[in-house]
Amino acid sequence: MKIYTLIFGLLIIAGCANNVVDIEQAVVQQHNLEDLDHDGVIEAREKCADTFLGANIDNYGCSSVKRIDDSITLKINFANNSAVISQGDFSKIKEVSDFMNKFPGSHVTIEGHCSRQGSKELNQLLSENRANAVANVLKNQFGIAAFRVSAVGYGFDKLLNENDTPQAHSENRRIVAALAGTEQSTAMKWTIYTADGL
Repeated sequence: MKIYTLIFGLLIIAGCANNVVDIEQAVVQQHNLEDLDHDGVIEAREKCADTFLGANIDNYGCSSVKRIDDSITLKINFANNSAVISQGDFSKIKEVSDFMNKFPGSHVTIEGHCSRQGSKELNQLLSENRANAVANVLKNQFGIAAFRVSAVGYGFDKLLNENDTPQAHSENRRIVAALAGTEQSTAMKWTIYTADGL
């Protein structure tokens, strides 16, 4: 009986020897398993690579937060060569304030632009003063925190219309409120055009 058991055992071992698994073969990774935007979804499944960190996402890395890309034209009537904003124009700036209050994660850069009339130095200073005037209304009249508001003047370095016509000058005289943030406010701009003159 022991001989039969021994023979049976040897036959099983011999049979197993023919089924050796080749562990030398390298496994090639075909899918990117990295999570480059740190949202918990691997790149192989990622469909929305630019979601905000911490946002609620689905299985494909897409969040319910939608980006807004819109523009509103507000007309502020600056007097010629002036940066004084009339009380009647405060309601137009309030639209920017209302937006920022709705989305407390947003911030704004007020950009001042002028037409190519007068000297470069004068227009640079005027664009800065007008941008600062609008920024100050946001901060002082509507209570937007100073760290959320910045202002910059471009003079006539960023003309929308290169022509030397009244229409072109009017288009180039503008204040742009460029908003950004971590909520639904990620890409929104207001353009505020000035009155005739510089």
